[in-house]
Amino acid sequence: MNWIQFLKRGGINVLKGVAVALASVVGLVIGGIITRTLNMPAPVLPANVNLTALMPLMILSEILIAIVLGECFQRLYQKFWQRLLVLWLCNYLLYYLLNTLDALFFTTMTNLGTGIVSNLFPALFASATIALLWKPGPGNLTDRRNMLDYFSTRKPGDWTWRFVLAWLIFPPIYYLAGRVVALFTLRYYMDPSLNTGLTLNFTIESLMAMQVLRGALFLVAVLPIIFAHRGNRTTLWLWLGSVIFIQIAIQTILQAYWLPLLAVRIPHGIELLVDSFAQAYLYALLLYAPPSAVSGLNAERRSNVSAGRLIRDQQ
Repeated sequence: MNWIQFLKRGGINVLKGVAVALASVVGLVIGGIITRTLNMPAPVLPANVNLTALMPLMILSEILIAIVLGECFQRLYQKFWQRLLVLWLCNYLLYYLLNTLDALFFTTMTNLGTGIVSNLFPALFASATIALLWKPGPGNLTDRRNMLDYFSTRKPGDWTWRFVLAWLIFPPIYYLAGRVVALFTLRYYMDPSLNTGLTLNFTIESLMAMQVLRGALFLVAVLPIIFAHRGNRTTLWLWLGSVIFIQIAIQTILQAYWLPLLAVRIPHGIELLVDSFAQAYLYALLLYAPPSAVSGLNAERRSNVSAGRLIRDQQ
């Protein structure tokens, strides 16, 4: 791909991203209508947050997320409805639910449970638009593999310890990275006079229990990518890291404009970058199944089936 083709593709992806952002806004409005109909209280934002300033940053965030998700899931060679469902799962868990669970501990916002319901709709509308606009190339659907193919590459006991370790590896990563970044950001959580909307009103036991839950949700969110990935281990690591980072970090780095850039947003951005790609590396290390192994097992399976048919025909 030369630079002209690269720029052309980039421009097209930005336009697609704008369409996804608009679809997400429609979903956001519908989600708000539904939660009001259910008499759910609206989430209370920090006092110094201006929605007029926040909305363009949310739209820009959606464009960037759409491009990363679109390019990643396009390579999984799934049918439209499969891509829609796994995109919805990935986007809702990583961009909405996991950030909401984190906000329960570190912000003064209230009524966050309403967002858990209403955010189902912007995630759905955005995912449907991504699935529609980023389609696999013609003929590539024959190159996909299913979960049976994936799990056939190892014994059940081997998969069990790998998945348990992949689940439980997140809390220590989160804790260690958080301890380092706290050296730079702690005062902004401890001093209410700074009016940042940040707090540390929790016990370490409750925080780590939440990270065990979040670790499971992280793994569920990216499992469809791991199952269907047909490239090598390095590309799986890079795609997983990018998909996790763009959705987990963009609210802190881009949308939280009222927080100090150098003192809070950049340190937390670096923390989330390390978290995301460390997680992704361990997922790729533990759960990657080489396409060649799957192809070999499928060829052996087809050979056994053919041999069985031949024996029956001779009888």
